[in-house]
Amino acid sequence: MVYSANVPPTGAIVSESPFVRSLEVIGMMPDWKVMAAVTNGTNYIRDLAELYLPQEPREDDEAWQARIDRSVLSPYTSRLIETAAGAVLRKPIHIEGDPYWSEVALDIDGIGSNINEYARRALVSSLTYGHSAILVDFPAATGARNLAEERAMGRRPYFVHVDAPQIWGWRKDDTNRLTQIRIHDYEYRPLNEFGEEQVEVMRVIYPGRYDLYTLGQETVTFEESNGFSLDTIPVVPIYSNRRGVLISQPGLLDIANLNITHYQRQSDLIHALHIAAMPTLVLEGYSQDSSEATIGVNYALGMEPGHKAYYVQSDATSFEAQMAELQSLEGQMSTLGITKLFGQKFVAESAEAKRIDQAQSNSVLAIISQELESSLNQAFKLAAQYVGLEPPVITIDRDFDYYRLIGQDVAVLAQLNESGKISDETLLKILQHGEILPEDVKVADELTRIQQMEAPEAQEEEGAVPEELTPDRVDQLIQLMSR
Repeated sequence: MVYSANVPPTGAIVSESPFVRSLEVIGMMPDWKVMAAVTNGTNYIRDLAELYLPQEPREDDEAWQARIDRSVLSPYTSRLIETAAGAVLRKPIHIEGDPYWSEVALDIDGIGSNINEYARRALVSSLTYGHSAILVDFPAATGARNLAEERAMGRRPYFVHVDAPQIWGWRKDDTNRLTQIRIHDYEYRPLNEFGEEQVEVMRVIYPGRYDLYTLGQETVTFEESNGFSLDTIPVVPIYSNRRGVLISQPGLLDIANLNITHYQRQSDLIHALHIAAMPTLVLEGYSQDSSEATIGVNYALGMEPGHKAYYVQSDATSFEAQMAELQSLEGQMSTLGITKLFGQKFVAESAEAKRIDQAQSNSVLAIISQELESSLNQAFKLAAQYVGLEPPVITIDRDFDYYRLIGQDVAVLAQLNESGKISDETLLKILQHGEILPEDVKVADELTRIQQMEAPEAQEEEGAVPEELTPDRVDQLIQLMSR
């Protein structure tokens, strides 16, 4: 392997560490921590109890730990992110171009994910942190002489998903073109015969080459340097709320903060209910050091005159304020989250207001969809440069309105078609748009089949009754709509 003069040899210890975050990354980290807390589940946020569920004054360690163990995070933010990603990718991604790309798209990341699964994962990450990225990689040369041999060997480009917190820094020129990017990760390497070790690595990518470093307990070790055939850095960001080059802000950060407040208030309520559910027995007239009492369902207390025994229990109405606050937070998260992305309200409004809200929500989802579509097209262009083919055209359907026809709708449409108010072509298109017919059904082919079935010659040969809704015709339509 040949290195340039300014590259240290393999295994050399370097003095300047690439394991340092840039100021822009440091500025985004507080928001990332909030988003990670509300999207990684209950166990994750419990581990951060010192920050999000701190110990109360004079609360002992055991009581604090018990309160932590009973806390539960309601996944409002993560559910909203998943719903938004599902709305954008509700229909499969379209790939037009050389059949080679359809084959590549079946395993786009080299670990079995097709393009739709990969895009959903990348979009969820982008909605969570504000942006994510695609690293377009290509396996090292294996001696193949042409594309056919490379395909036979399984050598092809693939996408590597990169979360925003993995990008620790970058450099760019005056035209905002990246000249360096540092991607942090962990690798698991074999150790001895059966064990393994976790190694912290940093991949520093330049146009045409990358350097790999590992971080030990006290030293940074240069591992290797390799070149690649592109004259640019093959990293494509996917933004959901862009603020600059590789700079963004989580679009659902305000909802995440409400989610954390809800977690804290709900934890307080769960703890209070646990304490209140255990009434305290009071023995009036007995001292703790001179009297003993056995309490249970098989025992009774004999009290001397003037002495009393009774339970002290919390009044249930004392929890109404906490319940009201929780319900208020839940309402805020639901209303803010849904209206922010989908434009739906839970109150009556005029048709014009609904139209405006729907247009706004569609514009939000459309922007996110356009960003994802543009990034996928850029990534495939980089992949095409590796293999010397024309890149495919990636298209994401922007029909975000989910409206599935019901039986009554289909019946009305059938009557309109029978009376000649709408044509067979219009009927089939409406059925396909209403998700009665599958998307892969070609309307033109179905029209040809209908014309052949309704041709007078075919009716005379088969002895069919020249009436549109014969029992056989009804069965044909049912089969057509159930495909």
